[in-house]
Parts: sequence; C-alpha cells; structure tokens
Amino acid sequence: MKINWNEAIVKPWGYIKKYRFLWGLGILAALTEGGFGGYSGSGSSWSGGDQDFENFGNTVGGWISQHYLEIGIVLAGLFLISLVVLYISYCARAGLIYSVNSLESDKTEVNFGKAFAAGQKYFWRFLGLALLIALIVFAIIVVMFAVIAGLIALVVALSLWFLLLIIPVGIAVFFGFIVLAAYINAMMNLAYRQIVIKNNRIIEAIRETRKLIAANFSKVIIAYLIQLAVGTVVGLALIVALMFIGGVLLLIGVGIYFLAKWTGVWIYASIAVLVLIAGILVISGATNAYISAFWTVVYRRLVESS
Repeated sequence: MKINWNEAIVKPWGYIKKYRFLWGLGILAALTEGGFGGYSGSGSSWSGGDQDFENFGNTVGGWISQHYLEIGIVLAGLFLISLVVLYISYCARAGLIYSVNSLESDKTEVNFGKAFAAGQKYFWRFLGLALLIALIVFAIIVVMFAVIAGLIALVVALSLWFLLLIIPVGIAVFFGFIVLAAYINAMMNLAYRQIVIKNNRIIEAIRETRKLIAANFSKVIIAYLIQLAVGTVVGLALIVALMFIGGVLLLIGVGIYFLAKWTGVWIYASIAVLVLIAGILVISGATNAYISAFWTVVYRRLVESS
C-alpha cells in the first residue's frame, strides 16, 4: 500500500496548529537533539619550551590536588544536571509520540501533563537505545578510520602508488558516513515509535525496525528526505529572519543610545536577547514537534502497509 505523502506532510501541521502543548514537548525534547557548544581556546606559544610546559603541568597538578574535593562536587553536579536534562528530554520525546499516536487513534483526551507522564515509563529504554546505537556507530567509525590509517601507512612505507587506492576508499568512506547518518536517523526515529506504540524492549525494537525498513526502504528514504527538507527550509528561514530582525534591533539600539546612552542600550539589549531566545525556542519546539508528529504518522502508515 502506498503512503499518501500529502497527508503525511499536512496532517502533522494540523496537530501542532491545534494542540499547542506539543510545542512545549518539542522544546523539551530538543534539549538533547542539538549539539553542545565546543570550546575553542586561543593558541598560545610556549617561549620556554619543555621546561615551561613541565612547570605549567606541575602548577595544574598541584591545583587539582588541592581542590580535588571541589572538582569532584562540580563534576558530580554536572553529571546530575545532565541526567536531569536527559530525563526531561527523553520523557518529552516519548510524550510527543504518545500524544500524536493517541490523536491518530481518536483518543483526543491528551494534554501536556498526561503526555509527559506517559513518556516517563519509556525513559530508560530511550536512553538504552541511544547508548547502544552510539556504541555501534563508534565501533563502525573506529573500523573505518583503522582502514584509512592502514592504507596511509602503506603509502608511507611502500609506495605513493597506493594513493590510487586511498582516494576512492576515502570517497567511499565519506559517502558511507552520509548513508550511515541517514540510516541511523531513520532507524532511531522508527525504533522510538516501536518502543512507545508497540511497547517493545530495546533489542526487539531494533529488530522490528530493521524488518520495517527492509520492507519499506524506498518509503523510509522519502520520509528522511522530507525531514531533511523541512529542517533545511526552517533553518534557512530562521537565518534570514534573524538577519533582518537583527538589523532592525541594531537600528533601534542606535536610537536608544542617543536617547538614553549606554544604560538604556544595556537594558534594551538584555530584553531583546531574551525575546530572541524565547522566539528561537518557540520555533525550535514547533519544528521539533512537527518532525516528531510526521514520523509518527509515517510509522503508522508503514505498519499498516506491511
């Protein structure tokens, strides 16, 4: 049975338009779907060579030995905060799936509290699935880099002619990453729904998801491409909107400077930043809720057609 893609695209929009609590769940679910900001330090030169580096190491080691208790408390606190964030985010993810599945099943008596509470019982399975997939992906990446490192070692040790082998292998690895990312994304989206809708355990959810993808491979690819298109369009629209709004806010800020000097500018900037963050969160929540609802609708259609 073919999927009505027009329905699969439009119906989730109707859900998030009518049931605004899905936006709140989407905001919470997005807490673990984005990347954490990386630290980028400034490059420093060590004029004293190895001796300066050794002194620096001794200084750091001494400071750590004197403050190990405080460091342990901070690390424990960060771990607990991370666990709380994971708990809230995964419960919200499961709550989104539960909500849309209930709406699809004509069980319209659902709200934020009921959805989040329903998602709580799937937390450990969601976390376990994410960790298992992360370990599998890590192992695959290690093998890929080991192959490339082996080929580079052959070039260095034997002959530059092995470059003719490395280049196509490198291209294959690059495209392999793209295919792997697409497959993992689709598999996890469907496996999460196996857990919530079918109440499967982790291994069972993965096994059933693999069967579902194998039987509906082309449909899953189309669904992934639609998700990619939605994310790209929203991202580009957000960038353009931020550039336009940023320009307007900058002009207003200049006017405030002439009226109230730097005091007024700081107050205005603080309010403007908070409003921008709130706006981005709302858009992120709505987009995340839409994509989650889309995959739930697609999952149900795939199961019905299998």
